Amino acid sequence: MKAALIRAERDRKILVTEDVPRPEISPSQVLVRIHVAGICGSDLHGFMDAAGTARRDGLIMSHEAAGIVEEIGSAVESVTVGDRVTVDPQVVCGQCEPCRNGWISICDNKRVTGSSLRGFEQGSMAEYLAVESSQVYNLPENLTYAMGALIEPLSNAIHVINRASIRLGDTVVVLGAGTLGLCMIQAARAAGAGRIVASDTSDFRLTVARQLGADVTVNPLTAKLRDVVSAETDGVGADVVIESVGIDATYQDTIHIVRKRGRIMFFGAVQPTVSVDLMPILHKEIDIVGCTGANDETQIAIDMMASGAIDIAPLLTHSFSLDEAQAAFDAMADPSIDTIKVQVTV
Repeated sequence: MKAALIRAERDRKILVTEDVPRPEISPSQVLVRIHVAGICGSDLHGFMDAAGTARRDGLIMSHEAAGIVEEIGSAVESVTVGDRVTVDPQVVCGQCEPCRNGWISICDNKRVTGSSLRGFEQGSMAEYLAVESSQVYNLPENLTYAMGALIEPLSNAIHVINRASIRLGDTVVVLGAGTLGLCMIQAARAAGAGRIVASDTSDFRLTVARQLGADVTVNPLTAKLRDVVSAETDGVGADVVIESVGIDATYQDTIHIVRKRGRIMFFGAVQPTVSVDLMPILHKEIDIVGCTGANDETQIAIDMMASGAIDIAPLLTHSFSLDEAQAAFDAMADPSIDTIKVQVTV
């Protein structure tokens, strides 16, 4: 089969489309013929990090996928050959304490397709992907493969909103208006948020944020987020702040724009370490909640997308062929190109 693999070239990584063996499946697995594979920001960061191990030589990237079931193992009963499906990329053990509690997003032994951070797990930027049958979900007929490949980021966004415990009328600030942030804006509105403020350094993405439900948008390159939130809340601060960027500056902002006894959702992860001011956390009695991946929100994401409750069409900005995988990453890395979700059609 054809696949786009990471290859080391001097002091950088490149993507090369090669012929590799088609994966074989176990009795509990299914083989999915991939139609669309999405590129996550974590893919870009790992790929651009020449010394990093999260995306290393020989890896097939992408954990956002949709396709059609080509083959099923002898023990599989949940899907049949020919089913159109989306893929949950989380490979979990089912045996650890988190799994026994139903917390699969924090499985002690979790691996993710398209990542070499915890074990080498090949991804979906290829013609075929072998996964456990429990990882695939049927797509309704009104969802295209491109839409199906966005189920994974949407389910992550819904997981964050579920853990945020938003109450009716809450003021919610979303830092970062990429794919995840734009999904969070819509999910927050569905959860009952009364006023939503979105922040991003891209005016293009802020325009889309307003289109999808943000009441106020802030570009921190031209305005001070802390001043805007203070003005919007009469100096009280936001009820819920969601960090979806992952850098020191935005993590610092969260502490200062949330109200006393407000809630902060930590989700973005570009830097392994960030710093925040301690005293406001203590004196404002702030709740800080960490989030990673989705738990049991995949079917919810499918249903919300199929019903039209979540609009992902404006997020689908660029599509490349498998042979153009390198060009897809180049486009994402180019600040002069207005990208949100870049996908590869296989």
